Amino acid sequence: MVEGMATELPYLQMTTPERKKLVGKQQKGTRMYRREGTFKESGEWCVAMDKEFEDQFVSPGGVCMFVPVSRAAVHKRMQEGRLTALFFYVVHDERTFFGNLRKAKASPFVYIPVSECMAWAKEIEEKRGQVEIVEPRHASQEFLEKDPEDRKNRKVRYTDKHLERETKAFIRREIQEALKEKKQTEKGDDYGTKER
Repeated sequence: MVEGMATELPYLQMTTPERKKLVGKQQKGTRMYRREGTFKESGEWCVAMDKEFEDQFVSPGGVCMFVPVSRAAVHKRMQEGRLTALFFYVVHDERTFFGNLRKAKASPFVYIPVSECMAWAKEIEEKRGQVEIVEPRHASQEFLEKDPEDRKNRKVRYTDKHLERETKAFIRREIQEALKEKKQTEKGDDYGTKER
């Protein structure tokens, strides 16, 4: 738990080395954890998160399904270290025009534990009538999309083009597999019909 928390929410505990490796590096002063990897690793990471923490996760936009707040309020709580957020950046190495190698990072997949959302909703219910002020700066998503450690690093570029390409390739492979299975099933049905 982050030091100086006023409320006792059921925060995800990152106590074991396995969990620390799984979630990545913690952003100082927050409960935001950032990890990088390949497109394939992102899916494996998502499944591992569910198993390791025995929790379910939603995106920042999905928090409103459990808590009656705006996305800006979610961002504010994340930045203040009062809500756990787990980031996964899909990265690629790419060459610049001059042949230098740099890292291309896609917009991250962001997961927030449902257990913390439900606890936050209960906290709001208990404080009913007290309004939390949300400043316009919390409406920005830049802190979600860009890792603060990449600030002013010319060897990192944010782009979704590689992620889009891998997503399309993944979908194409899945469709081809489904069509192949369908043809095999139809052949089996035809074979059974001819024998009768």
